[in-house]
Amino acid sequence: MAAFLSATLLVILVVITFVAFIIATLNGTAYHIPLIIVFPTVLFLGVSLSLHKFFTTRKRIFTFLGIGSIALAITGYVPFREAYTESIPKVDEEANPTFYEPYREDSKLARLETPASLKLQESLPKLDGDTWLYPMYAAFAEAVYPEGHYPSYSDGGLVMEDSRGEAFTHLIEGKADLIFTSTPMKWQYEKAKKAGLELSVTPIGKEAFVFFVNGKNPVQNMTAQQIRKIYAGNIVNWKEVSGNDMPIIAYQRKASSRSQKAIEQFMEGTPLMKPATEDEFADGHGTVQQQSEYHNYKNAIGFSYRFTTLELMEKHKIKLLKIDGVAPTNDSIRSGEYPLVRDIYAVTAGTDNPNVQPFIDWIVSEEGQQLLEKSGYVSLRNGD
Repeated sequence: MAAFLSATLLVILVVITFVAFIIATLNGTAYHIPLIIVFPTVLFLGVSLSLHKFFTTRKRIFTFLGIGSIALAITGYVPFREAYTESIPKVDEEANPTFYEPYREDSKLARLETPASLKLQESLPKLDGDTWLYPMYAAFAEAVYPEGHYPSYSDGGLVMEDSRGEAFTHLIEGKADLIFTSTPMKWQYEKAKKAGLELSVTPIGKEAFVFFVNGKNPVQNMTAQQIRKIYAGNIVNWKEVSGNDMPIIAYQRKASSRSQKAIEQFMEGTPLMKPATEDEFADGHGTVQQQSEYHNYKNAIGFSYRFTTLELMEKHKIKLLKIDGVAPTNDSIRSGEYPLVRDIYAVTAGTDNPNVQPFIDWIVSEEGQQLLEKSGYVSLRNGD
């Protein structure tokens, strides 16, 4: 009877493992369910079998341990793999605006050491701009605007961020007095003219497009042509560029992202290779392939705009590559010696807000430029 019960319990364990795995596969992202089901089941069966005097021989002990280990290995592989992957540092495409909102208690905003010389109390300019610049102009707002609640997600708010590409439209429609962006394009000038408006464009700083690798990668410098060959799939091992003998994982970004558009321009017409992919559990569809986001493996290379790399760079988790012998330092970016530089502008379109021009004047002043650089961008003034 005991032997029959024991055999039955072991069969139940195998069946539960199989069923749990199928459920998780069909349920998509709930890949942890099998382990949650199987782990306590193994413990329960172990105790039950012990109470029924099952473990009287080494064969029975090893049989149970073998089946239990296989069950745990099958159901635990994916969640442990996912946990390991998530533990590896990543470089995000954009900063999370929520953590940079003005006057937020746990805000990551940079701040001046002394109060700003400009303080606005009324007729506050409505600000909008590219998400990648939000940490900069949110810092400007906190320095100059009165204390208050300035949510980044609020349509019609005073300090908005543009994750949908609508900042320029808001400017033309009068929903924003001032936007922060890269060089306006020809069509934007034409659209403003058709609306009876004229764009006023003020350069306020610079940013750089950078390539980075794991901090322990011995490679320090590559030519632009070598990087193009990597992303074209013609250089596939780090030893080909004076690195260790290991395959290169060349990460890309989503097709719609500004970084991906930048790498496409950098390639100068050379097609990009197919991006690295990884398995993803999609709701209702089991395992599918998705484009892999950058993970800081020892053989990885990625790209982004410099601001998003600063935190991991300061922790020595990643390092920025020199391109053709030039490192992306503040001085080389400011001078234009570093080859991949992007200008930052403050743009208006005929606003009648009397505080917009004083605000812009303050941004390009010594104080504003100092805050811009403390925010992780590059000022126009040498030494600020």
